[in-house]
Amino acid sequence: MNIISIAVLAVVTVIIALTLRPKNGEIAVMLVICGSTAILLSVLSNVSGIVGTISSIAELSSINPSYITILLKVIGICLTTELAVNSCKDAGCQALAGAVLFSGKILAMTAALPLYAEILNTVVAIFGGR
Repeated sequence: MNIISIAVLAVVTVIIALTLRPKNGEIAVMLVICGSTAILLSVLSNVSGIVGTISSIAELSSINPSYITILLKVIGICLTTELAVNSCKDAGCQALAGAVLFSGKILAMTAALPLYAEILNTVVAIFGGR
């Protein structure tokens, strides 16, 4: 799906949702979530190309493959968190959106911990630490 199709789907979904919202707010929220999911699923086919390109760049630059795995995990956590937060905000659940956002930050930090440890070990080795 190209960006024109995505934009048209998004605009049509918003127009219908805004029309439905005064009478059927719950249906409008479900429609927006379905539209968001359809857009997300339509672009997921591009992920394999992105992963392949990142992998080939990593091979050419001799980057440890585990670093690429960490990078992709953190990106996935961030994108999933953003989608969930926006859906919660659209439904009027600000507190839930805040909880999802905080959880996403914690999970991204947790996924990146091995990378932080490696950077710290490298700095300590450079400056003659233990």
